[in-house]
Parts: sequence; structure tokens; C-alpha cells
Amino acid sequence: MNDSGFRNGAFLGGIIGASLGMVFGTKMSPMRKRKVMRTARKAGLTLKNGMNFLWK
Repeated sequence: MNDSGFRNGAFLGGIIGASLGMVFGTKMSPMRKRKVMRTARKAGLTLKNGMNFLWK
């Protein structure tokens, strides 16, 4: 398996996911948005840790 292709796909998937999250985030109520932001922050840290693991 081509390792760099997997890394590029994971990076591109992260960018697309963040973009979609921003689009759907603009259509939420403030309370729901706060809850989603808390979850997104945790998911973002997990994604960052995963990306760092793959790139090392």
C-alpha cells in the first residue's frame, strides 16, 4: 500500500470535514452550537494526534 497516498487522503478528509462542519455550524441554535463546538474540539485534538502519528 502506498503510505503517502493514505496520509494525503487523511489530510484531505480532515480539511473537507472541517469545511462541512463550518457550513452546518452556521445553521444551528446557540445552545446546540456550544455543545457541537465542545465535541468538535475533542475530535480536532484526536485528529491532530492521529495525523502526527501518521507523519512520524
